[in-house]
Amino acid sequence: MAKKQRKLPLYVQVKNKIFHHVREGEWKPGQHVPSENQLMKEYNVSRTTIRQAIRDLAQQGILETRRGAPTKVRAVPETEAGSPGVFHHEQGSDLTVHFLRENVLEDHPFANKHLQLDEGESVLVIERLRLADGLPIAYQRMYFPMKIGNLLQHVSKEVFDLFPILGKHNIHYSNIKETVSASNANRYEGDMLGVVPGEALIHIERTTLGPDSLPIEYSQIKYLPQGFQYRVEIGK
Repeated sequence: MAKKQRKLPLYVQVKNKIFHHVREGEWKPGQHVPSENQLMKEYNVSRTTIRQAIRDLAQQGILETRRGAPTKVRAVPETEAGSPGVFHHEQGSDLTVHFLRENVLEDHPFANKHLQLDEGESVLVIERLRLADGLPIAYQRMYFPMKIGNLLQHVSKEVFDLFPILGKHNIHYSNIKETVSASNANRYEGDMLGVVPGEALIHIERTTLGPDSLPIEYSQIKYLPQGFQYRVEIGK
């Protein structure tokens, strides 16, 4: 198991560190963030990693980027001042991912519905565990249409990182929709997470849309409550 366990992708680690500066008020709304070169030096990562982290934070409405202008912390317009900001974070100091298995399914009505595929179209299914400090905190099942699955099948799942892989093929997401609810662990999920069937879990469904607004990924992730933090901010 240790051989397949890995740190979170570098861009996610950098994104979390940048977000920490914003969340703690160290970087104020409207303030310019350090340049790409400064961030590369501070975090000892490539320019591509910095740009991916900043792109994600900009799409989440945390940073603001404009061509030819420095990146800055997004100042919330008055018209949006009453809108809630929703954040969720995995709890733990050493977060890793463990690959379980992958399968190509020729007929999966549930996945086809969420991926907006025709009946009988094949999908790629990937299962993973997310761990904190070496202990499972979440079970994840990801579904992909085969136009995306074909790009992922020959990638080592020990270094699997969805968005940078798709970015190399000039495929970028346009929107991510998530729904949070409660569920109870079935026997398989219980075995994966080390709990008894029926244990309460936090259930997150995610649909990732591509540039054409069609789904390129649908996933379900089941968290142990102690491994997950959900926070809503409403301010003016």
